[in-house]
Amino acid sequence: MRYFLACVALLWAQDKPAYLFYSVKGKPLSYGAVLKILQKADVVLFGELHNNPIAHWLEYELARDLYAVKKDSLLIGMEMLEADQEEALLRYRKGELSLEKLGEEIRLWPNFRTDYAPILEWARQHHVPVYATNAPRSLAREVSQKGAAAWESWGAAQRRYVAPIPFPRLDTLPSYQKMNEMARSHGMEPEPFRLAQMLKDATMAYRITQAWRPGTVFFHLNGRYHSDYHEGIAAYLRVYNPALKVVVLTTEEAADPRTYKPAQPPVADILLVVPETMTKTH
Repeated sequence: MRYFLACVALLWAQDKPAYLFYSVKGKPLSYGAVLKILQKADVVLFGELHNNPIAHWLEYELARDLYAVKKDSLLIGMEMLEADQEEALLRYRKGELSLEKLGEEIRLWPNFRTDYAPILEWARQHHVPVYATNAPRSLAREVSQKGAAAWESWGAAQRRYVAPIPFPRLDTLPSYQKMNEMARSHGMEPEPFRLAQMLKDATMAYRITQAWRPGTVFFHLNGRYHSDYHEGIAAYLRVYNPALKVVVLTTEEAADPRTYKPAQPPVADILLVVPETMTKTH
């Protein structure tokens, strides 16, 4: 983190901003203005680029600053944690497991320790609830291979970790239709591939609505494809609780954030624009 902050400071010193926030109309937004927008939301969907350090740093900073305003009314959720990991996560939050032991008990993303563990550890220290929102990857993988037939064999033990079956089909949304070609490029059938994505999005949305309560802000971290254009998770939130005020923030790359122009229709309510050279390669 110290090395990253030094890099950020250097970029600013050279008049090369490490990031800029924009409104849907292309108006620059200050960090303070973004914070004010987020604290008035019921649910914030932070659409990240999984390998971008600036996005991860801002997730951490926004979580801390939202807590300064909301205190016990802040809830955090992560796509990177799956519903069947909730028990181990709860033990970690209680201090019964160290981060190292947590990693021995559940599947963690390769970049979890560097990019998500700081938020998890901070949340534990401040007693901020963190929820594992994603569908178990084993169940999503089964759906991607067998389609709707997959869950016919699921018992109560499996179904407890996903949105109520059958969940609404939103196949006609553009983001899901775009997955058809993605599936073919991976040698997969489009419908099961699309259905697995819907299972994940529906599950994340359902678990958010189950945890949310009036007066709270649910700050959710997810890949941008899960929430861009208010589709994916946002679309399922409208199904499960249409009264929720949902703010979508997405991460965009640009050669120079200062000359960025937002696309139309708007990708999100708030656009975090980062230099394309700052994205990590793995």
